[in-house]
Amino acid sequence: MNLQFSSCFLFLGLFLSVSTLTPEECQPLVTPLSLEDPSMLHGMTHFITGYTDSAVYNELLNASDSYWMNITASPSSDKTLVCHQEHKLNGICYGMTVSFTIDGNVVTVNVGNMSAEYHVLPGCDGCVVLSGNSTVKDLNQYFGYMNYESSIKTDNMVNARVFYLMAKERTVKDSDLEKFKQQASCLGFSGEPDFDFDPKTDLCKEGEGSNMVLN
Repeated sequence: MNLQFSSCFLFLGLFLSVSTLTPEECQPLVTPLSLEDPSMLHGMTHFITGYTDSAVYNELLNASDSYWMNITASPSSDKTLVCHQEHKLNGICYGMTVSFTIDGNVVTVNVGNMSAEYHVLPGCDGCVVLSGNSTVKDLNQYFGYMNYESSIKTDNMVNARVFYLMAKERTVKDSDLEKFKQQASCLGFSGEPDFDFDPKTDLCKEGEGSNMVLN
């Protein structure tokens, strides 16, 4: 077999490996997990990679260096979780503490002018895969807290679909990343992720920067 034909077969193999899955193949990848036991979300995880369909969110992801969150049980209810997150944006750390509510198999967040709903999808061991929709009604207030100014003009309200891979470790296996990209394709996202975490990046320590508590 000559080099030209070998190259053609190699290209074909690469194409097939990332080709779109059928609806039947997608179903087990995007069926939400049960949240009957919310402790599956407990602990600290790092933001490894993710997609969004929002230009504003995409710009924010491009300016992000790192992000981690730590989820614990709330003393008030077994259907409520407390999430503390640390976000390094353009080299500066910003902390935030919010409450999550479990409603069936949906994680809901309603704080101030921000609301979001997330499903937890199948993922690798030690990973949390989140598929969600979020709405921010006063984006300038949110950006003002982080001293961030977007170059994208909006009507001050943004709706976005997001798909995030969180993990307890700073890295995941290549095979797990490929599965995540397959899931993203099943959900309608295409191309390379909008955020990829560099594991060499220093993380924010809890309390290192300003902190906002939202209830």
